[in-house]
Amino acid sequence: MKHLLVICSALLLGACTGTVSPPIQGRADPYPTAQVHLDSEQLRRDTAIGTPILVHNESGMLVVTLPIRSAIDQTLYVDYRVTFFDRNGVPIERYGPFTKTLDGHTPDQIQVNSTTTRAADFQIDLRYAK
Repeated sequence: MKHLLVICSALLLGACTGTVSPPIQGRADPYPTAQVHLDSEQLRRDTAIGTPILVHNESGMLVVTLPIRSAIDQTLYVDYRVTFFDRNGVPIERYGPFTKTLDGHTPDQIQVNSTTTRAADFQIDLRYAK
């Protein structure tokens, strides 16, 4: 019993030597950022998404049109959030979430525009509406 007390005391003293644990660092994401992100495999299977169309309107604002449709014979309710980035990739505007109703097998689109001429790129995040 006396030996157990000595061992516990030695362990406690060893723990108080002032050593500092290293910080926990994030791991690198091996996947490049895309312009369109979906939050689930189910949403990916239930939708068909076309190539985004980017144009600058007469005022110099970036206008994004994303062709999208329900790829199943059901109406889908999808929330989307849009982030606009400047030419250096810095976020400058974020909007949403907004809800989009997609009728089964019917082509549709999500159209969003920036409110600044600094917008050069975008990202749309999609998920099922809650």
